[in-house]
Amino acid sequence: MRDLPKPPWNPIFGNLPTMGKASAAFPPRIHPHAFPHWIRQQHPDLPPVFYVDIWPVAAPMLIIADPAAAAQITVQNSLEKHSNTKEFVYPLLGEKNLVTLEGKEWKMWRGIFNPGFASGHLMSLVGSMVADTVRFTGILSGYAAKGKVFELEEAVTRLTVDIIGNVVLDMSLEAQTSENELVKAFRDQLQWMPLPNDINLFRKYNPMKWFVYRANTRIMNRYLDKLLEQRFAHRQQEEKVNSKRSKPIIDLALDTYLKETGQSGGSALPWQFKRSAIDHFKTFLFAGHDTTSSTACFVVHLLSKHPEALEKVRQEHDEVYGSDTSKTAEAIANDPHSLNRLPYTLAVLKEVLRLFPPASTVREGGPNTPIIFNGKEYPTNGFMLWPVAYGMHRQPDLWPNAEDFIPERFLVKEGDSLFPPKGAWRPFEYGPRNCVGQELAYIELKIFMVLTLRDFDIRPAYEERDKIDGKDRSTHTIKGDRAYQVLVATAKPVLGYPSKVTKRKRQ
Repeated sequence: MRDLPKPPWNPIFGNLPTMGKASAAFPPRIHPHAFPHWIRQQHPDLPPVFYVDIWPVAAPMLIIADPAAAAQITVQNSLEKHSNTKEFVYPLLGEKNLVTLEGKEWKMWRGIFNPGFASGHLMSLVGSMVADTVRFTGILSGYAAKGKVFELEEAVTRLTVDIIGNVVLDMSLEAQTSENELVKAFRDQLQWMPLPNDINLFRKYNPMKWFVYRANTRIMNRYLDKLLEQRFAHRQQEEKVNSKRSKPIIDLALDTYLKETGQSGGSALPWQFKRSAIDHFKTFLFAGHDTTSSTACFVVHLLSKHPEALEKVRQEHDEVYGSDTSKTAEAIANDPHSLNRLPYTLAVLKEVLRLFPPASTVREGGPNTPIIFNGKEYPTNGFMLWPVAYGMHRQPDLWPNAEDFIPERFLVKEGDSLFPPKGAWRPFEYGPRNCVGQELAYIELKIFMVLTLRDFDIRPAYEERDKIDGKDRSTHTIKGDRAYQVLVATAKPVLGYPSKVTKRKRQ
């Protein structure tokens, strides 16, 4: 480490003192993807590719905040996920998940699920997404009538769980209106997952967690096993009557699996498919919990801070669907492709994801995979390679006025100073291992925005939440903003984004 670019380094403690200062500069439980960006701000001579040594808390890291350098390990040579990722997600997702599978097995399963997550097929499932979101607006109306503080992230997470159940399995999990044992076990598992780089050794190595992991895994797997068998039985019935209904994602996946493996349908669900499908469904659930619910909260937050942008969104929705919002749900269900006629709405989503990316990838370095940056070779062997989306998205040399909310970045043409540099925007990662569900996330979020933003005013209620809890958190801010990302398995809005909602009175 002596001759490698890095922040101030101690031969005994490495960069732990620097990381301690970074942690102290932020509110409690801040997501650690904010730290590398802070380090570069404090040490402007550091290049956008630099090393951080915080052993024994975590593996030595090579931080990458340059798009071309990141492309070397995610596009030109898609390196394997770091072992830390596998250790982190196995208790939640199982070993057969799309996040950590590698090589031919990953390629096979990615190919099996690609048809179901294709934009054209997802459009055929929009009707169920709209129905679930209409139910969500009813729940918002209830909160508005009561005038009570609620956690928006929790409410939207339950919405995304219902949507995923319908589009993947064609089964309603009723997560919005009842306590679901799958969701309960899944959320409990998340709470027990250790935080990466956690220095609390008891929390990290608490022996009780393995008993909790096993119990929750058994509940989730048993529940999903039953759902898959039910869906397979329904599928056979639909085939007998030659049903013309749009197939859920799991049906297309099974069709592709049987074709790829040369098997016939038979009267029983292939156990190999079911074993993997259980872990893949948990992955989709995790992704919805990760991206969609968090992004929805930050959409609400940034639009509440930028009323001029909110007005543009509402105007666009009026232009596409008319001003009578009671007819909007039906209009979307009848013409799902109308969601593609919302350029400003999409630009808002992309800008929210730029400022608040839900996650980043981490890759495994090796002896034959150095990174070349500005003509210099950066060794990767023994390092965890971290292309940090949060830092890359806020780099002023890549993004003019990088800290500002400017949706127009994603509307201008190439050549404009605001135009996003290639590979610099990566909330769903970049390259062959990008998120298979990103189109689903966009559709869900557009429907969420269209069906809520014109009928409701939603605002943050952190001060009210502090009074309810009897705690003074007024200093827990980033640049004066109470809404920031904390690490709860992924990047989530702090305190679940406490909110108050009122019914909007239209002129």
